[in-house]
Amino acid sequence: MKTQLIKYLEAIYPLSDEFKKSLAEVIVTKAVRKTDTLTQSNTIASIWLLEKGLAKGCYDDQYGKEHITRFWKQGELMLLSYDRAAHIRADRIVLLENSTVSTMSYASIIFLYDRFAETAKLASRILLNDRNLSEQRAFLCSLPIGEAYLEFTRLFPSHRLLHKDIASYLDISRSRLSKIKANL
Repeated sequence: MKTQLIKYLEAIYPLSDEFKKSLAEVIVTKAVRKTDTLTQSNTIASIWLLEKGLAKGCYDDQYGKEHITRFWKQGELMLLSYDRAAHIRADRIVLLENSTVSTMSYASIIFLYDRFAETAKLASRILLNDRNLSEQRAFLCSLPIGEAYLEFTRLFPSHRLLHKDIASYLDISRSRLSKIKANL
């Protein structure tokens, strides 16, 4: 049986049958609770497919204030990646709802790199897609704030996100966001 992660990967790069068989053996699907945190502990990027749920990428500044760099919704691949606009790397992913994720261990990723040449090409596509998605925030922050919020609501399920998280992502105060929402 194909996991959603294999289907996702097949959609971005053609995979050999042997590679798909090896993937099926190493992919782990698990339930994670709201507020659980995913972190990267190795130099190779960890990946998680968000099969069900909602998540945010974030870091804390030197004063302990949380900054939101990304949001992911169901069906999206999550990486802890560099925020080019802020020159900051999110250090954790926090689940905003009870969720289901598929992932692979660090050892499994190394095994696939060593055994299949297509792993490197697939990884390049994954990183390119992630880079393009990470630039959404920079684009939104370059727009006039009212327009940015409207575009944000088109891209993300804003009704399922905390007001403070949306404000942080758009790099505005909560009171400013409240005024914008009131004027719509």
